[in-house]
Amino acid sequence: MSSPEQSEISQKANVDRYAQFVLKFQKPIQPYICSTLNDFQEDRDFLANYIFPQLNELCNSRGTYFKAVDLRWPALMAPPPLSSNLFRQHSCLHSQYLKLCLDYVNTCFPFFICMLGQTYGDFLPEHVPLLFSKATDLSSLSTVEQNLYVAAKNGYPWVLESPNYSLTELEIIQAAFLNESQFQYFYFRTGTTLLKTLDEEKERLSSGSLNDEEKLKIGKLKAKIISKGLPVRFYKDLHELGELVFKDWSVVIEQLYPATLMIENMDYKHKFERFYHEEFTEKCKQVFVISKESSRTFEILERFALKDVGFDFNSAAAGSSLDSILRFFRINPLPVYKSILLLSGERGCGKSTLIANWVNYFKKKYPSMLMIPHFVGSTCESSDIMSVIHYFITELQYKNYGSQLETDLLNEDSNALVFPLLVEVFIASISLKPCILVLDGIEELIGIYGISGQKVKDFSWLPCLLPPHCKFIMSTVSSSLSYKSLCARPDVRTVELLSVGDEEVKLNIFQQYFFIPNKDPLRQSKHTLRKRTNLNPLKLTILANELRECRIYRDEYQCLKEYLEVVSIQELWELILKRWIEDYSWTFIPKRANSDTVASGEALDGWVVDALCLLSISHCGLTEDEMFQILDMLGYRDHYKVTTLHWAAFRNATRHWVQEKPNGLLHFRHQSLRNAVEHKLLGVLTPVRESSPYTFQNPTNHRKTHFHRVLVRFFQRQTAFWRVYEELPWHMKMSGSWGDLCSFLSSPSITDFISKIQNPSFWTRLHLIHYWNVLAEVGYDAAGAYLFTVAKIKADKCHKVKKRHTLSVLECRLFEVTTTDKCRLIFFIAKLLKLMGKTREAEELFLSVENMLAQSQSLTEMLLEVQNTTGELYLEIGMTQEGFQYFQKAWSNLVDFSPSNMKDNQDFVKQKGRVLNNLAKSATEKYLKENHILECAAEISSLLDNSPRDQATMKYTEGVLMFVAGNTSLARMRFQECLTIRRSLFGEKNILVGEIMEFLADLLFFLPGDSERFQKKQAIEYYKQVIQIKENAGTFTNSSLVRKQLSISLSDTLCKLGNC
Repeated sequence: MSSPEQSEISQKANVDRYAQFVLKFQKPIQPYICSTLNDFQEDRDFLANYIFPQLNELCNSRGTYFKAVDLRWPALMAPPPLSSNLFRQHSCLHSQYLKLCLDYVNTCFPFFICMLGQTYGDFLPEHVPLLFSKATDLSSLSTVEQNLYVAAKNGYPWVLESPNYSLTELEIIQAAFLNESQFQYFYFRTGTTLLKTLDEEKERLSSGSLNDEEKLKIGKLKAKIISKGLPVRFYKDLHELGELVFKDWSVVIEQLYPATLMIENMDYKHKFERFYHEEFTEKCKQVFVISKESSRTFEILERFALKDVGFDFNSAAAGSSLDSILRFFRINPLPVYKSILLLSGERGCGKSTLIANWVNYFKKKYPSMLMIPHFVGSTCESSDIMSVIHYFITELQYKNYGSQLETDLLNEDSNALVFPLLVEVFIASISLKPCILVLDGIEELIGIYGISGQKVKDFSWLPCLLPPHCKFIMSTVSSSLSYKSLCARPDVRTVELLSVGDEEVKLNIFQQYFFIPNKDPLRQSKHTLRKRTNLNPLKLTILANELRECRIYRDEYQCLKEYLEVVSIQELWELILKRWIEDYSWTFIPKRANSDTVASGEALDGWVVDALCLLSISHCGLTEDEMFQILDMLGYRDHYKVTTLHWAAFRNATRHWVQEKPNGLLHFRHQSLRNAVEHKLLGVLTPVRESSPYTFQNPTNHRKTHFHRVLVRFFQRQTAFWRVYEELPWHMKMSGSWGDLCSFLSSPSITDFISKIQNPSFWTRLHLIHYWNVLAEVGYDAAGAYLFTVAKIKADKCHKVKKRHTLSVLECRLFEVTTTDKCRLIFFIAKLLKLMGKTREAEELFLSVENMLAQSQSLTEMLLEVQNTTGELYLEIGMTQEGFQYFQKAWSNLVDFSPSNMKDNQDFVKQKGRVLNNLAKSATEKYLKENHILECAAEISSLLDNSPRDQATMKYTEGVLMFVAGNTSLARMRFQECLTIRRSLFGEKNILVGEIMEFLADLLFFLPGDSERFQKKQAIEYYKQVIQIKENAGTFTNSSLVRKQLSISLSDTLCKLGNC
């Protein structure tokens, strides 16, 4: 490889590494689209089909997305014959069009796009008397009157101040005159209009429909917009409109989110998750109501977080040093302390909101304290206990070292995928310095890999003694298994969060969500409130949200009466689900569509039911666009189509409960709603996330399995890799589509995508291994599947497109396969098979890749990595001499690279350090001395960055080389430094810790020193720990050859101990 090429790659690698933690996920740009309804159809379609996708691509490169909100409903005419209930739905939707538009103007604020032409929109002529404001029967009013009436009664009374304005002008007033923003753009169509529109306008003129009053009004509106100084653009045709919109909104994107490095094949899962937790706390902050109970709990949490560490409140708040804490523990090595505070309470008492606000408060007051919060309910995919633990580890390692643990997908250290060893790393990480961990909603934790759901929830995996300077704050419902198990621990302090009892606090919570002017049903029912002691914050929030929306469709007081009669939250949600189905849903089956009983919710059928069920079984959530496509696929099309307006009405009712994450995915905000949907609508007994993939044929799971298969068909057609990888294999697993899952995972295109990922997240690699483990349990062989893929790659057959409905677009994608591509794919497969314990198959592929690279006669970093990895495989199975030969090859090739590579490329430096480390383990003393390996090691150590793992590796290497050179005391010092770092990274049970312990023990026992007795005692202690580590490693490994070598190595250690 030429030097310029290497320099370019190395610079990119260093930038990629830096981008890992500077990237911040941005909030989306969602402009509201405003225009008169009938004469801008083509303009809206053009923008939606051609311009907005380009803006979305630009946003994607900045870590966010662009989604215009267009609530047009071009056909507000009479619907086809409908049942009485569906006709009622249509009428209610028709009458709340303005109210919905104004709601979404607010939701999309500060972003607004308005297009105006020659028409003014629907309005009441000046001569029509304003008599409808006190109307009780909407059917007697015109469409415009109905919209004004409903908007005025539901949050927008000001619309009656100007009843002769058009609905379009009222939207503009709400966006640009009642509020101010620099991100609002107006596009006036002038001059030569679109041919189709011009013809329509001539027809309107000839019929006299465009009268002088409308001309005057549209002229005044445009003049008002211009005189206010709002940005106005003029355009003649679609091409000009597209250029103007793209230019304006590109500037907005650049202004809000300046160019951020987003690497195409980078896995940003962890970074996004951190942002979701921050967003969760921000949303909770917006609705938090202070009470005596919350203030009391805040104080308890604060004192617990700082207690037992000799921490001074005032100096901490001022940002003082934490050295005093460490000094306290040196003086008091065995203090009596409580490490865990368990905040409990009934479901819905406000635990999550309180903890989120306390976290925000505490971070501001004590900025020097290390606090890491994790809210299990804030993301769909982060409830797995291994992902949660890894999240804490990554954050702690970053805060302590400024870097993460190695995250190569197929790193030689597979211990991160072994649950007990991951817990060891967690314990080591929380031992580094004082820290406060917050884990909210522990009853929702699950185990998908390495541990059962019950073990996750009973916390038997958590060591009985945590470091005293680590405070762990958890929350759960009082009836959970987690609560009962944790209460039995002596280091747990329990605090119960009592439900709100103060009437004024209840009213304040209610008013946070029910903000209709001059309307407060709860205040008018104070006697009801006094009687209902079970109105906790969740119930109050549900009631407020419901009453704000249901009043458009029915009598809110009757709703309130029905809702207050039920006792449990589950029953309340069932009533609300019934209301949603009746007021928003319909079924597309003609026979049943004409039946009032279907729409009444008795059959629990229709698009609302389907949408909620689809969301409940999705793996990471679904976007609105995906939901529309899936509903269309299910049959909701033509007259039964779910339009954006229908969806908007439904989303208004569910917005607080079905929230959109910053990446556009919808997810359930509260577990109680998910439980109700799964039980009442999906009909399952076991929660979806805890159900076994092998029960898909169980009669109670038929509906769930049906929806999983629907999503399999949908995601097989998608082209975006990350969305497909998140969803498709999950649904294949849950629907028992074993063959499809095996084909998907082993397909050349999926292998190609995964092998290109730079620093894949723990979630990504955990799921890849998990899916193969599930397949292994039903008789599928990963080695056989991948070897078949390798055969296709070698035979150049992987690029041929096969148009079969069982294959996704990803699997059929045409791509050119070069020799480098083939080697990368096969090398990736070999490392994956090695990780899964398929040692012989991996060896065969490693040798094959090396041969292919050698024949190409190009010296690349991949060849070095292949040779080094092959040697490491041989070391693991006890073939030291064969391993040394490959390390020797790699070293010889490394020498041929120019010295400048070392300075520019950290990956190259680390690769060279790995080879040196392996040479130190396998080479003879003669070889090490003759090739001046010690001097090379010193040079590499000086070039390494601050990655603690690599520093430890080099200290081990230098220790061996110093020992060979005869400098025993210095070698021992390097080994001790290596042991200290590895313990701080991995805990006490990792094989890398055992490796250095055994070398130290050998050094202490076989070499006499000043304090021989002490050295012997220390050596015995080390040997005992090494024996335990090797015994554990033997049970964790999934390779029979590695297990055999560990057994031999264990025998050697036992002999050494026996000789002590």
